[in-house]
Amino acid sequence: MSKVSRRKFLTILASSLSLTLPFDKLNAENTKESLVASWKGVALGATSHMTLFHSDKNYANESLKICINEIKRLEKIFSLFDTNSSISKLNKDGVLKNPPKELVEVLNFAHKISVNTKGAFDVTVQPLWLAHDKAFKTKGNSQNLEKYINKAIKLVSYKNIIIEQKEIRFKLKDMKITLNGIAQGYITDRITNILRQKGFKNVLVDLGEFNSIGGHKDNRDWNIATPYLKNKKYLKLNNNALASSGGYGTRFSKKYHHLFDVNTGTSANYLKSVTVKAENAILADALATAFCVMSKEKRKRLLNIYPNIEVYIS
Repeated sequence: MSKVSRRKFLTILASSLSLTLPFDKLNAENTKESLVASWKGVALGATSHMTLFHSDKNYANESLKICINEIKRLEKIFSLFDTNSSISKLNKDGVLKNPPKELVEVLNFAHKISVNTKGAFDVTVQPLWLAHDKAFKTKGNSQNLEKYINKAIKLVSYKNIIIEQKEIRFKLKDMKITLNGIAQGYITDRITNILRQKGFKNVLVDLGEFNSIGGHKDNRDWNIATPYLKNKKYLKLNNNALASSGGYGTRFSKKYHHLFDVNTGTSANYLKSVTVKAENAILADALATAFCVMSKEKRKRLLNIYPNIEVYIS
């Protein structure tokens, strides 16, 4: 499976109240009040970087290790890159006995979003992704796209997933799911909560989606750049979350990308991008995807269901 290009870096910037080093000067000299713990590696198939600032370097390193281990643990559940992950086993066998509670939690949340969006958001679209990938992988084979879509779309419906504490199973053979439109938000929230419990007061977590604890330590909000919005250079975050979605993520061709309209079985081209600000990253992540594949009238209805979110469209 191709890497999602929009998820380039995982960055966690966190400080205690005693931090004196400005966040926009990461290469500045350290002081006793602003010791740094950093890590570079791979998370969710993407190059990743985490930096924690704290007056106690040992405490920062301990917190960093906890975050890294949690990401790795959750990867073993949600990652399609890992053939031994829980989601990969479910997709292969069509059933998963004694599923991790995190997978049950995310699928139940996804089901609720599917209901509220009348199926516009649907984790069972993975066969459509595979159909497009197959059609465009071989030169000249895109002429078979319609045939592949017609076969794959029969497998798409969130209503065909049975979600129970002791078992998750598909009603149809060859069904498959992807949680790329929701798992990043879920993991972002989990890491944010770990740092909150560890006592960090000024935190920005970016795992493809953003979440924040408080604002910037310089008594202002976090300013998040929004390159896909023409009229806004940045959006402000303070104890809330942000997620963006658009066809720019993974493209099969100039016309076709990874966000599918389940009514047509192919790429939705209503909008270029959607950014959602919400109380948590899992909600922002799922709704950003949903808005991208919905018509204008359906988007209005969804805004009535979630009146406390902010939506930015281009």
